[in-house]
Amino acid sequence: MSLQSPQNWELLALVVSLVVASYLVGSFSPAYVVVRRRLGLDIRQLGNGNAGAENVSRVVGIGPAVLVAAIDIAKGLLVVLVARWLSPSSTMEHPLAGGFSGEAFRNGVIIAAGAAAVAGHSWSVYLKGAGGRGAATAVGALFGMVTIPALLVAAPAFVLLCRHRSTKSALACFFIGTVLVTALMGYLNLFGYSVWWAACAVALPAMVGVIHFASLKRQASPAAVLPGP
Repeated sequence: MSLQSPQNWELLALVVSLVVASYLVGSFSPAYVVVRRRLGLDIRQLGNGNAGAENVSRVVGIGPAVLVAAIDIAKGLLVVLVARWLSPSSTMEHPLAGGFSGEAFRNGVIIAAGAAAVAGHSWSVYLKGAGGRGAATAVGALFGMVTIPALLVAAPAFVLLCRHRSTKSALACFFIGTVLVTALMGYLNLFGYSVWWAACAVALPAMVGVIHFASLKRQASPAAVLPGP
């Protein structure tokens, strides 16, 4: 099939539209909206400057932070579910598939949508490039991508969060556990998962880790010191 064929242009338009829409959905910042409505202030100028649930808990309280986290998780889940619904599962005849099987190409589109949402949360177009660290949005995306492993790991991660009051420990448990359980299910050929799919799922936690590391370096810079709440 020619690269210039109408079917191939439709596929390209679909993939680009999904990624752009996922970025725009991810860019919506409930942290900014909640703090602006509650305090009349900009979350980017409070606490550590991150537009995420953890910073909201510092400057407003745990209740609003839970709401912000829920919306951020929902963003990641939504874009992945939409990508699952719209992305084609049979693309062998399309040059854009690059020789991959239809299912592998479809999974790639789904991962790209999740990554775009995380990128939107971290570099929001509505906040002029500012944002959070993308952890909650990545959690939602993983729930949509590898639902069964994510559900199995969510309970112990939540217990860890409640017991130690540490979001970092809970997120580490969730991200690492979800990938490992997905890999195990792939190795045992359970529920249609594959080891390759587990390897791809690593992309989102890795992306969050890079964003987190970059934000820590930025906060350590004298030029990045922000006023407290």
